[in-house]
Amino acid sequence: MTRSKPRPRVDRKNLIIRRVSTYLRTLDHLQAKGVGIMSSRDFEKIEGVTQSLVRRDLAEFGTFGVRGVGYHVSELRDQLAHVLGLDRRRNVVLIGAGGFGSVLIHSESFKKRNLEVVQIFDQDPAHIGGSIEGIPVHDMAALEQELDADRIDMAIVAVAPPEVQGVIDRLGRLGVRGALYFASRAVRAPENMVVLNMDITVELGLLTYLLG
Repeated sequence: MTRSKPRPRVDRKNLIIRRVSTYLRTLDHLQAKGVGIMSSRDFEKIEGVTQSLVRRDLAEFGTFGVRGVGYHVSELRDQLAHVLGLDRRRNVVLIGAGGFGSVLIHSESFKKRNLEVVQIFDQDPAHIGGSIEGIPVHDMAALEQELDADRIDMAIVAVAPPEVQGVIDRLGRLGVRGALYFASRAVRAPENMVVLNMDITVELGLLTYLLG
């Protein structure tokens, strides 16, 4: 199976991608409500960003909408899903079957993003040998033997902070190209991987700063 190299990391582009992801979330909600057309002003009201920023963000990826009319919600939704690579199924391996990992598997928004958990690993004997949503939970000790790396597009790592680096290293050696982890610490990303962190303490730091 031929795999392309991960795209280079560019901070400015990352910020734009984060905002575009929120635009897609808004479009999902509006589409579910049956809204057909929206404007940049609608984005401003809902997302709290300026109309000019919305237009600049979208212009990074092409020409969208019709002047004087606005954006067709379903069309823009599909276009942004394509930009983000969410218009095709992505196979995910979940490392950590308890707590947060289990919540993700049952999340409807997760499934709407074409993200499909196809393998699960855990080190807790209480989970090993069981299943979640019909997916068997494998022993983490057998990761190298059981992981179907050619099928996997990315990993979600929901383990204790001290274990994250070791898990990321093992996934990198197996050829997994991307991983998202949840821990209040930085890890070293293998050269062949894109590794992102979701840390609630960072978001809380931003919140407390904005509150003054």
